[in-house]
Amino acid sequence: MHHPSRRQSLLILSGLGTAAVAGGAYLLENHGSSSQPYDPHEGAPPERPIAPATPLPAGDDVNWRPGAFGFKPSNDHVQQIKGYASATSVGLGESIDFHVTVSPAQKFTVKVFRLGQTPRDRASDLVATSPALAGTTQDLPRVVAPTRTVLAPWTASWRLEVPADWTSGLYVATFENEAKFRSVAPFVVRDDRQSADLLVVLPFTTYQAYNMYPWDEKIGSSLYHAWTPTGQYGSTDICSTRVSFDRPYVGDGIPTYFDLDYAFVSWVEAQRYTVSYASSIDLHAGRIDPTKYKALVFSGHDEYWSSDMRSALEAALDKGVSAAFMAANNLYWHIRLDASAEGAQHRQVTCYKERADPGARSREVQTNLWRVIGQPEQSLLGAMYKSVVTDAKPQPLVVDSAGHWFWRGTGVRDGERIPNLVAGEADQVWPGKDGPDVTYLAVSPFTGNGKNDKPAKMPAHTVLHQRDSGAWVFNAGTFYWNHGLSTPGFVDSRIQGATRNLLDRMTGKAV
Repeated sequence: MHHPSRRQSLLILSGLGTAAVAGGAYLLENHGSSSQPYDPHEGAPPERPIAPATPLPAGDDVNWRPGAFGFKPSNDHVQQIKGYASATSVGLGESIDFHVTVSPAQKFTVKVFRLGQTPRDRASDLVATSPALAGTTQDLPRVVAPTRTVLAPWTASWRLEVPADWTSGLYVATFENEAKFRSVAPFVVRDDRQSADLLVVLPFTTYQAYNMYPWDEKIGSSLYHAWTPTGQYGSTDICSTRVSFDRPYVGDGIPTYFDLDYAFVSWVEAQRYTVSYASSIDLHAGRIDPTKYKALVFSGHDEYWSSDMRSALEAALDKGVSAAFMAANNLYWHIRLDASAEGAQHRQVTCYKERADPGARSREVQTNLWRVIGQPEQSLLGAMYKSVVTDAKPQPLVVDSAGHWFWRGTGVRDGERIPNLVAGEADQVWPGKDGPDVTYLAVSPFTGNGKNDKPAKMPAHTVLHQRDSGAWVFNAGTFYWNHGLSTPGFVDSRIQGATRNLLDRMTGKAV
């Protein structure tokens, strides 16, 4: 059997533990390429203490987590209560269905929370509650060969009619049975009419790519792993080549790496920007008009992109709409989005990776790495994925180009170490690869997978560049940047200030 690579194992295991103004005229700023960024072997300024942690709010109307208020998280072996949404996003005035199974059959309730700082200074709001619903035990999930696609073709249990006066945002539905088990399903509410400073795009294609539902040692499968007939954890030779949104997320329902998006949303909602939300499926389907926004923010780990998604981003950048990538390893795999067997559009993510792709007529359309099919992601992002971070603990972010406007007001110096921000995965500017002239904002040493998968020291690069259109493109180059914005124990005023400088510049608010 082909065993998983170190990268794949680290990604999956860590994931399961988690739970410029558009259309304006510009004078382009050229800060040059830092061909000799800060050398980490030089003496570094002393570390400064991080800002105090933000206390976590409490109360029944703010806490959506599966284990809150005496609830027990549901699991995939018993499936006490599991559910999924009929779409990754819903527009104001439209409806969305939730498909739920309950075992054993009993009454259940759906609650809907909007996440992010509220006007009342809370972390989320309870905005809708279903009546008590008659829960049934629906059919067990099944597997469709040869793509090993896991489906849970359940009937709809409750329909949410989204009021026209709701606010666009990241929402979570909680499913709660009488036995006090709970699971969740995230979705986005869009406002397709209003413009905003920022459009935050949630990486639902990547959520689904990592989804190992059901975690049952039998049929569960993702685009990375699958169970063998003997109950062992198999890898790329047996995993899915197509995954469906018509199934719950694994375990308690919180998608892998959802914490990265949650950390950004929690922070940005309390800032002075107007913010709207969409899913990656909306980017693909053309439901996003980039000219309504000053910047697109890709808040989390956004690894799986279709050609239409990439074309939409390129069109936005060409029109002067900026883009901020707040994590790392973005725009990595080329995918197709397929309809379900019932004809619902964009309900399946197809990616054959290294295996032969029967749907590809040429190399350029294979569902393989973007860099393999001749379009390396560095050409858009300024840097691209290099390695998993294998250090036992998160490593410090090491400041570079401290005199740049990005760091203005933070008091940082070149070589200053901001703790606990380099972890998960890391990007790097690859020499000799097509790409823009970038400014290095941080050059941060970490341990990753070197030649022959042996541990090696290498730098993570946080970079920024400006396109001819005036659009700025930021790439954080690490998974933990957003934790420095809002996650207790990681919050750092320097990261908050720098991110504010970035978004102020992108939205035309900079002085």
